Amino acid sequence: MPAFDVDSQSPGGSFEPQPTDNWSMPLGAIAGIRLYISYSVFVALAILAGLVATVQSRQGNGDLPLITLTAVAIWCFGWGLQLLVQLGLHAWTDAKSESITIGLLGVEAANPLYRRYPWSAVANLMAACFSLTALVIFGAACLAVHMLTRTAGYADGTLWLQELATPGLGLDAVENCYLTAAWLFWIQAACQAYPLPKNLGRGAIASAIALFAADAKDDLQLKLLRRLLQLISLITVVIAIATLIGDGDVNLPRWPVLLFLAVVLWVSTRKSDLRDWITSVHLAAADPIAAHFDVTELRAGDVADDSTAVTTRTPWISEMIDSVRMRQKRKRVRAAMRREHEEANDAARLDQVLQIVSQHGTQGLSHEDRALLQRVSQNLRRHRESQQGEE
Repeated sequence: MPAFDVDSQSPGGSFEPQPTDNWSMPLGAIAGIRLYISYSVFVALAILAGLVATVQSRQGNGDLPLITLTAVAIWCFGWGLQLLVQLGLHAWTDAKSESITIGLLGVEAANPLYRRYPWSAVANLMAACFSLTALVIFGAACLAVHMLTRTAGYADGTLWLQELATPGLGLDAVENCYLTAAWLFWIQAACQAYPLPKNLGRGAIASAIALFAADAKDDLQLKLLRRLLQLISLITVVIAIATLIGDGDVNLPRWPVLLFLAVVLWVSTRKSDLRDWITSVHLAAADPIAAHFDVTELRAGDVADDSTAVTTRTPWISEMIDSVRMRQKRKRVRAAMRREHEEANDAARLDQVLQIVSQHGTQGLSHEDRALLQRVSQNLRRHRESQQGEE
């Protein structure tokens, strides 16, 4: 993390976290949030411009610059959707942002410990889910507009599938700009959901593990997170192999891209940002000010005076998560009560079994009696080991 000037008396000065790296350029500020754009965007634009300039002179590529500009504009519109979601969370919730960096895929999920107030797990999930949902919905709307512009047959579902199966993502003509927009929005959502570093999906998966394995220790949560990301990497490899078999002799095979993503994801499971995600969620949960969605919030309008009852409001997502946790706790309590009941029954029958052994030896024991002795022996061994561990 960057070093802060502890002698500074300005709350808006050097105490504010800086961008996680120097690979970004400031753009200004919106609603008090500093905006940055990654230099990787300019590198990608330069490469794209070079490719267009190289091939536009070939036959049939006369409209390539216009198609490219249309695709870039659509891609930037997807960035705008993600930015609007972040601004909405900043304005209407307590998930505050000091700075936002726009990368190739849109809003980057920087190291969570660089935030002045760590976001809770629910806030991270909301940011990811709302952004991805907005992209998917706008993509579906663009596809619907594309189909409605057809002269006939737009109500036939098979035509929709045929349009989606058309190679080229609609980039073969400017008239198919809505089809291109649908594909680009969905591709942007899929890329953001893939849990690479700085992608929204990475923070969402880490937050989900922190929520639904809340009783586990930090190291166990970190291990679960790494294993899940490695599993996603292996699944990507399987998809790459299937794509290699299915593509055949295509000009631009897709399997190298999938294989590259799988390798990068596997390597990234050893990065320290995974522990930072788990730590930031725990910091937010431990701090009532930062844990905006995990504690009951009081609305100023609900407090009239000391004699007026205070109305508490809890977001529905927190209620759902609390319900899941409560069911898990009840399940553990029932299991503990059932285990204690079984141990009490075993203790009641133990005297009878020992009397049989003293009179007839072990040959007089039934299969159930032997199982009882084995259970009692295991319980005593566990109790002895737990006492030694406490000492």
